[in-house]
Amino acid sequence: MINCDLGECLTPNPDADVMPLINMANIACGGHAGDNNSMTKTIKLAKKFGVKIGAHPSYADIANFGRVSQTLSTCALFDLIYQQITAFQKFCTEHSALLKYIKPHGALYHDMTHNPLVLEVMCDVIHKTDQNLSLVVQAGHEDYFKNFGNNENDLFLHEVYADRGYQGIHMIPRGDKGAVLTDPKAIIDQYYQFLEEKSFKIDTICFHSDNKASVEALKQLKNA
Repeated sequence: MINCDLGECLTPNPDADVMPLINMANIACGGHAGDNNSMTKTIKLAKKFGVKIGAHPSYADIANFGRVSQTLSTCALFDLIYQQITAFQKFCTEHSALLKYIKPHGALYHDMTHNPLVLEVMCDVIHKTDQNLSLVVQAGHEDYFKNFGNNENDLFLHEVYADRGYQGIHMIPRGDKGAVLTDPKAIIDQYYQFLEEKSFKIDTICFHSDNKASVEALKQLKNA
């Protein structure tokens, strides 16, 4: 399944072009981007094309697009994520749409992968809001995540990125050479490599809508 971060109020806005090309839409909840109008619009667009709807919460950091880690107490972090998810759920309910999963954004996603306390907060939010929700996590770290999968309702979706550079199973940090792929062919090639990957679990592959090469790669894949 292909997923993409949408509802981020980009200019120009790629959402209408991208939505028909994907299976899962990670919709910004106002932490790093997005507002009530964009959430409503993107939920309706996903519903129109039969795309699975996911919430894309973040640290409250519009200035840095949610890409800078923050140190919060577990209570403060829970409240931050819980408020974003429940607000987003409300918009889904208003438009007869079903929230299927959560995918944290940016620094929150990476912190969840390396800090068990952050991951525990994400699981607690799911338990309090809807235990049927899945949580998108970084692929290649099964041993880490399985420690939080004892509850039968915990369901992790393991994710890789078609448009990010890798060293083994680890993404090259943003800002380093090769961190972001900017050639559509390279993105498509890596996408197909991941489809054939057998050494670790992959459930979904992400393309970034703020990367023009990724959007072009999606279009080429659709027409292949």
